[in-house]
Amino acid sequence: MKKSLIIFITSSSFFLSYFSRLAWSIVSTYSTLKPTTIQDSLIYSLFFLGYVIVQIPAGLVSDKVKPSLIAFISLIGLSVASFISAISNSIFIEYISSFFMGISAGWIYPVTIKTLSIAFKDKNEQAVAIGYYSLAWPLSIVLAGVILPGISIEFSWRYSYYLISILSLFFSLLYLIYLKNIPYEDTRTRFFIVKDRNIIIISLAGFLFFLSYWSITLYAYKYFINLGISSYTSGYLYSLLALAGLPATIIAGYIIRKIGVKISLVLFEFIYGILTMLLSVFLRPDLLAVIATLMGFVRFIITPANSTAVSFVGKNKAGSVTGFANFFWQSSGIFSPIISQYIILNTGYKDLWIFSGIIIIFSSILYYVFLKI
Repeated sequence: MKKSLIIFITSSSFFLSYFSRLAWSIVSTYSTLKPTTIQDSLIYSLFFLGYVIVQIPAGLVSDKVKPSLIAFISLIGLSVASFISAISNSIFIEYISSFFMGISAGWIYPVTIKTLSIAFKDKNEQAVAIGYYSLAWPLSIVLAGVILPGISIEFSWRYSYYLISILSLFFSLLYLIYLKNIPYEDTRTRFFIVKDRNIIIISLAGFLFFLSYWSITLYAYKYFINLGISSYTSGYLYSLLALAGLPATIIAGYIIRKIGVKISLVLFEFIYGILTMLLSVFLRPDLLAVIATLMGFVRFIITPANSTAVSFVGKNKAGSVTGFANFFWQSSGIFSPIISQYIILNTGYKDLWIFSGIIIIFSSILYYVFLKI
């Protein structure tokens, strides 16, 4: 089997797991259910709660069960949950569907990283493969900002979830057709990975980074709208938060290979923290476009660096290590909406960006002082 096909299918799965969690941050603006800021935050938090509670089980199961089967079931679940969200007629149903959407999406990252660690044994080749795989992350943000406002305005906010449902079903079938014969490695993993210092540092520093990152991702579009910027322009600005991430993600593997995982995490997280604080300074759309573009480039050097770090540390237990680290990374998504809405309601968006930038810089310092790779 061509390795490019493996990257395409796993990356597309990762795309859908991320696109599904981004959708509400945009379509809620146009939803006929008229959610409040607090209801928005609860929907985000429930998605992440569902996502987080399966991370460690997903990692352990990924090392013991055929990856293609796990991915197939996960995508079927995502398809069903997205369809329920599309037809819901109350905020309560959105709460339920968001929770189960998170549970379904939560299995995808560990199992796809496990699949790549099996298919790409050489570390240098693996770093480049994960770089291409990680294109899914910026691409999901770019497409969310470009197409979701248009779909919501021209058709209905519900069609965004119909789209996710159909695509999830389609890619679930590709696992049965093309990836069912991926070599299977049963590592009989035992839960001892928490003893590894590097895993603990990657998990905790990652938690702090993502605590701030989710604030940006979930509230940037509403911030642009709040500044008086039009819906379509706000959508494009939102997309710029990831557009430069497309070339960045492609070259990320080569950068990581050249300067190392640790330096990549320290340097680019520090820069990203500074840029985040600048969101509170530059308020014109053209200046925000420049900041957002730079953020997109820097952010998506960090993404594959995170994935490469857990892959290197995990080795043949990459599924379990990824699940453990991702448990902490994504658990930040439970708390981030709560903290963000508190800051927004009491002091405003500008203070949110300053707070987020400081937390990201602190995360980079933790990597610099404690990470040994």
